Amino acid sequence: MAASQSSSCIQLQEIPVSKGSPDDDSATRRLTVNTVIESPSQTPQSGSLEETSAKAWLSVVGAFLFLFATYGFMQTIGTVQAYLEQNQLSSYTSRDIGWITGVFTSLAMFLGIQIGPLFDTYGPGFLGPVGCVIYLPVFFVLAECSKYWHFMLVLGIWGAVGAAILSMVGVAAIGKSFVRRRGLAMGIALCGSSIGGVVMPLMLRKLLPILGWTWSIRILAFILSAVMIGGALCLQQPFQKRQGSEASERHRRKRAALNFIALTSGTFTFVTIGLFALEFAVFGIFSLLPTYASVAQFSSDTGFVLVAIANATSTAGRLIPGLAGDYFGHFNVLLCMILCTAAFTAAILVPFGSTSLGALYAFSALWGFGSGSFISLTPVCMGKTCETEDYGRYFGTMYFFVSFSLLLASPLGGQMLQTFGTQALACLYVAVVVAGGICFLLARQLLHGKKGFVIKARI
Repeated sequence: MAASQSSSCIQLQEIPVSKGSPDDDSATRRLTVNTVIESPSQTPQSGSLEETSAKAWLSVVGAFLFLFATYGFMQTIGTVQAYLEQNQLSSYTSRDIGWITGVFTSLAMFLGIQIGPLFDTYGPGFLGPVGCVIYLPVFFVLAECSKYWHFMLVLGIWGAVGAAILSMVGVAAIGKSFVRRRGLAMGIALCGSSIGGVVMPLMLRKLLPILGWTWSIRILAFILSAVMIGGALCLQQPFQKRQGSEASERHRRKRAALNFIALTSGTFTFVTIGLFALEFAVFGIFSLLPTYASVAQFSSDTGFVLVAIANATSTAGRLIPGLAGDYFGHFNVLLCMILCTAAFTAAILVPFGSTSLGALYAFSALWGFGSGSFISLTPVCMGKTCETEDYGRYFGTMYFFVSFSLLLASPLGGQMLQTFGTQALACLYVAVVVAGGICFLLARQLLHGKKGFVIKARI
């Protein structure tokens, strides 16, 4: 929508009248009026923190820490899956183990449809500590798991509930606190997940051969405990609630109920379908990179390195495109990144991914940058379709549908890898990314609301 563009500033000045003028009896004056005009969908929530205040940027730190522990671990899940395939769950296929990681990632997103409205109603000050209480013990119990049903119950279900709450708090806190700098703030916060995706695989790579599963996961648990507690403390700045009557309070609580009102927006629907496709590719590749390297007959350590490289470049991919989107339009930058990512995936991974280790390293670096932009820009693009006060509801609804993509990404990708090989899987991911780009192009056109395609429009 056109109102999503930056605010306009109108300055009116009255020219002072000279003393010798016949109008001497009118006082010389200078009037300056600064009027900021914004669409309701792009104004910060009433009572939210000022974008330049220390409290607002402290919320970015809190979101960074929460996303380090949640999305960061989701991007480490491929390393965990590869270890389990060779040790505790060696008697199961990649597809079977993929259902554990698939349930974890998909359920964490699926629950957002209810957690989002709860966030809109109660804010981070309440949901943050609740999420920590649920998510923090997961890793201590995970260290004691040894059977398939242990991992499914502890990681797949219990871990997903805690991750759902904390990830929603991390992303939605940025969506409510920032408008003009939302791309930059979201990029910084989501760097937490990519940095987590670098630190945790490398740490596990060093610890697992020396200490084994139990103590390696316990050490990870202690580190994530400190990270989550720090995040909860940074986000203890609740959004101020509007003062109103008892009826308005009842209406506020009613808004916390589950509904699908977001689907009435055609733009939102296309954004959701596009993200469905992109997340299928993103989580499929991140979870299967170590297995992909093993099938291609590379060393077992290669998988750890590939995940670390992809997550390292993903940090820049979340930050730089997010900042560029604030100036050139978030949809515009996202579409450029989708086009480039599909092109180098087709040029590198499809023909050379299974034969050249150098090509696989190059692909991991480029894929990390491209997929990082998908993750940081899509929440900002989604925010253009709704009122700021409904950001949590819309974000949760979007990821409710995307969760089904995450549920299928790892097991279907693993099955296709075993059945058809590396090249067929690479071709599938290229096609999926292109399909996602088409959906975002249609969403951009609906948002622009004009006949014809205008490249220069800042959307």
